[in-house]
Amino acid sequence: MVSFEELREVHRKERASPKLVALAPTFWKEVADYFLGKMQKYEELRQQTSRFTDKVLGQFEREVRNAGRVISELYTLREKKLLLMAWSEVATKDRKDLRDLTPEERDMYKVILEQLKEGRNTMLAGVLAGEKAEEKEEPPAPEPETQQVRILENVASFLGTDLNLYGPYEPGQLAELPLRYVKLLVDKGKAEIVSAFEGKS
Repeated sequence: MVSFEELREVHRKERASPKLVALAPTFWKEVADYFLGKMQKYEELRQQTSRFTDKVLGQFEREVRNAGRVISELYTLREKKLLLMAWSEVATKDRKDLRDLTPEERDMYKVILEQLKEGRNTMLAGVLAGEKAEEKEEPPAPEPETQQVRILENVASFLGTDLNLYGPYEPGQLAELPLRYVKLLVDKGKAEIVSAFEGKS
């Protein structure tokens, strides 16, 4: 399992390098294990009630958010480089060396690459052939960013990509959550969506 010091070092190298830094194939799994351990420790501290523990809990919350920030920034740096690599491969037809990518990143790279190729083969090819783009309907109104759910099973605290702590939640509790977490919890059978009518009652 990685440590926070190792995460900071990888983050520092990634920021300093124009190319992707080589990572172990299990890197993101180790990061997930590291963060799971952090959140379990947070839950243990949260369940204690002394004033001393409250002070420790506040300090630990800052540690959790700091670790989440480093992980999020590292992911964003690598994501940006993946996008640039894929764009370069499509534009130059020069195959890229993917050995420094983790298996998850290679899968993401292939998806990005195919989307860029498809766009170039349809939109750009059509424009150069003098074809007019099809008129599109007005885009639908943006969906709300959060949704109310009813919790069906215990859900431990977790740190969102916005670096906010969510939870813990207990069965029967109503919670307003970002859509990405609504989908995760509903798919796992840990929550159900509350209709607008129910939410007002």
